[in-house]
Amino acid sequence: MTKRTLTAAILSLGAAFVLTTPARADVVTLPSYDSPDGYDFATTFPTGSTTIGTFTFSPTNPSGVTGITISGSFGNGDVPNTALSDYYLGFSGDLTAVEVAACDSISDNCYSGQEGPYTWTATLTPAEIADLGPGLTAGSLDFSYTWDSSPPAGPIPDFFSSTGYDDQYVYAGATTLTITPEPTSVLLFVSALAGIVVLRRFRRA
Repeated sequence: MTKRTLTAAILSLGAAFVLTTPARADVVTLPSYDSPDGYDFATTFPTGSTTIGTFTFSPTNPSGVTGITISGSFGNGDVPNTALSDYYLGFSGDLTAVEVAACDSISDNCYSGQEGPYTWTATLTPAEIADLGPGLTAGSLDFSYTWDSSPPAGPIPDFFSSTGYDDQYVYAGATTLTITPEPTSVLLFVSALAGIVVLRRFRRA
């Protein structure tokens, strides 16, 4: 067998070796949040969504994302709970693309409990990841909330308030978003190095 044939054989075998390395996930966090305005659900009712903050990360091809997880809390260091509200991930043009957490009942601890904050975690489905495609491609996802409907029992009376009802506020704890891309496959031509060693030995011979 000639030197050239031997080297080619070793290289062809080396091409079959593939090392799959874990891809580094993007992990970004937003600080806690207090809504600037309160609403009593009687004389005023907010509409639309309000942005808490924007997650920024490396632009990512949605088809290459294997998982997205987001976690946070209802309530923060200021107040242990929050008003009736729902949290969303979205992007410019659709701030409420995917709902990730909900506080929809006055009987839930997220609204009435005094031992919070009350944590929540959401793992997105493939369909929800696809819905966030424009934001993933841009490297930017908005975290926002909408106010839920008024409490079933009606607005909460507050005789010290000018409107006669208690104003409700949204309190959100620090929120962490984790985007996991698919593993990266790297071809290791280890045998190429072996081939070089073999050639050097032949030259010395």
